[in-house]
Amino acid sequence: MDTYVSLSYKKLFKLLLILCPIIAVHTQNNDPYNGGRSYGRDGVFVPAGAPERHTYVYKNRMYGYQPSYLDPIYMGPTRAPEDRYRPEDGPRYPNLPGILGGWREDLQGRQRADSKRLEIDRDVFVNTHYGQVQGFKVYLYDHPEARHRPWNLPVERVTGHANVFLGIPYAEPPTKQKRFKPPRPPARWELVQAVDWGPACPQPANYTGATKGIRDVDEDCLYLNIFTPSVESNVAKLYPVMFYIHGGDYIHGASNLFPGHMLAAFHNVVVVSINYRLGALGFLSTGDENSPGNYGIFDQAAALQWVYENIKAFKGDPEAITLFGPGAGAASAGLLMVAPRTRHMVSKVIAQSGSALADWALIVDKYRAQNTSRVYAEKMGCSIESSYTIVQCLTWGRSSYDLGNSNLQPQVGMLPWAPVLDQNFTVLRDNYDDNYRASDWHFFTETPEESIKQKKYRKDIAYMAGVTMQEASNILFNNDTLARGGYLFNADMFDQKIWELVLRYNYTLNPYGVYEAIKYMYTYWPDPTNVTLIREQYVNLLSDFLYVAPSDKMAKLLVERKVPVFLYVLNTTIEALNLEQWRRVPHDIEHLWLTGAPFMDKEFFPDKWKINRESWTDNDRNMSLFFMKSYANFATYGNPTPAQILGLHFEEAKLGYLKYLNINTTYNSSVLFNYRQTESAFWSQYLPTVIGRLVPTYPPVTEYWWEPKQPLQIAFWSMSTACLLLIVLSVVCCMLWRNAKSKLRAARKYTAEMESSPITTIAEIS
Repeated sequence: MDTYVSLSYKKLFKLLLILCPIIAVHTQNNDPYNGGRSYGRDGVFVPAGAPERHTYVYKNRMYGYQPSYLDPIYMGPTRAPEDRYRPEDGPRYPNLPGILGGWREDLQGRQRADSKRLEIDRDVFVNTHYGQVQGFKVYLYDHPEARHRPWNLPVERVTGHANVFLGIPYAEPPTKQKRFKPPRPPARWELVQAVDWGPACPQPANYTGATKGIRDVDEDCLYLNIFTPSVESNVAKLYPVMFYIHGGDYIHGASNLFPGHMLAAFHNVVVVSINYRLGALGFLSTGDENSPGNYGIFDQAAALQWVYENIKAFKGDPEAITLFGPGAGAASAGLLMVAPRTRHMVSKVIAQSGSALADWALIVDKYRAQNTSRVYAEKMGCSIESSYTIVQCLTWGRSSYDLGNSNLQPQVGMLPWAPVLDQNFTVLRDNYDDNYRASDWHFFTETPEESIKQKKYRKDIAYMAGVTMQEASNILFNNDTLARGGYLFNADMFDQKIWELVLRYNYTLNPYGVYEAIKYMYTYWPDPTNVTLIREQYVNLLSDFLYVAPSDKMAKLLVERKVPVFLYVLNTTIEALNLEQWRRVPHDIEHLWLTGAPFMDKEFFPDKWKINRESWTDNDRNMSLFFMKSYANFATYGNPTPAQILGLHFEEAKLGYLKYLNINTTYNSSVLFNYRQTESAFWSQYLPTVIGRLVPTYPPVTEYWWEPKQPLQIAFWSMSTACLLLIVLSVVCCMLWRNAKSKLRAARKYTAEMESSPITTIAEIS
């Protein structure tokens, strides 16, 4: 009897174990809108006061946790592929509440009294060539037009909305054997819940963290985001597309730092932002078939191709795609404008403080790329015996966090990593590796300057570019050595910085002459010892070299070929930031204006950019409206001001009369012409052609006699080898000739002897 009871209890206990999960699934309130509770992605209730309430938990992974492979608690990347989408739909794969089950202020804005009503009509679905995508609506409570300013509103109300799709995969994860290879199209899916940002690509840790807006980092990072005014079928005309490429010197950055809600909601454009591989993972090049490089810009091209093929589903016009971005994003836009595989998809370009013709935009020296890869591999503890061993070690022997978090100071040039001119690289033959074709490994066929001179771009291309008055002030501000000295410059420091620049760019033909020329050009002669003016002149020096001169060169080349070009120079600041006078207008200060930050909840932005609404001034709001509207107008009409915006208008630049809009404030801006032409010509014309520059030489990590480091050595060894072979061939020929001559003499002597000797017949013998 006891045995029977114990068995019954055991059976009952097993039955409860089986039934409890079933009961829990059926009784759990999976309706995130009517349940009045906040659930994580796996249905776990999150209390109102818990820190996880503004995030989600799924498979023991919590969004918002700073990833670190050194932390034993870290469970891996937040958004693994199997978590983000599933290949089929059905009872085994129930719809997850996702982040929409709770309230994410960084995605949806601050919660308000009418938020419950708005939740009813939040989900949005779109069908692409790869499968269905689920997004959501975001409702905006402020409007950029002056009549909608907060002090004119009696109550807070919804003024517009944007349809948001976050974290759509545009390529397969570039992990494991796909590392250091061009991206491949993603597999088809049944449904993607595009309701949260995809992880950023691996990058140095000093650029990541919750305060800087990059909280999730993983090698599986090839995702894009779409903000569109409407996805309804009754849209009369497709919207122009604005394709944002983030800057960051090809080393850092993420797509989630550019929320496109305001541009889409109030200016009738579709905004796309993308992630692409950075640093060594995106641009490591050995100059041969082992790792040709350019993976980061291949990613950009793959994202552009995905948008070109699918953006109609989001009511975007694939024939009206405008590329824009700051710094490296601007340079990338210029490269995509002329690259063979992407030029047909680019109708307009807006280059903020960057140019494809800058020295740092493209590495044209194959040996510089090879040297950088070897130095980097040695730093990572890899053997540098050959390109093959380098790539194998970095592919299978190092984690993505190791590769992304490694800072490398370049020996030549301003940036260690960048796209590389790969026109003469040897690559694998067709279908040798994962069905790649040989053409899949090549991105460039010539330099961008040569492409522009030959008009290898779309016939309807239009170009807009701008720089700020103190572009390089951020370089000084981020320099720890200068920070310890209060950012003050004296004459000795100025001389030292000029020498560093000369040696960095290897002006070895006449380095002292280059140093003297730069010093003469940027010394303020009325007061050459004034430390404030020395700092200002050093900012001007770097700004002209890195941004102003390359932008000027690009504008002139396009104007000469009758391309519509519009220029601006920004000379006003964001008053809410209250920056110091010497860096009031730094690089990419337009960012907050373009994202409509003065009109959005501060929760949409990382901590370093969170500004209370009352801190924004009237000028900040006006400038935000001006930049958003002028950029959207350019994407729509090819002209930033077909009609005046707050009394401002652009004029098209002409050859010899490069007009630009000098933006001070919306009250006293004016159209001027020929901005800093003397300084631009100094860098673009005088130094390269008059003084000259030799091919850089690189200190080898390990030198092998069969691996020459520069073209002069290649020529030397080639000629030496040829001469040696010629000498050997001559010696062999001489020996053969002498041997033949000796044999000939012997044959003649034998013949003569035979002729002189008497002939004996058979009869005589007998």
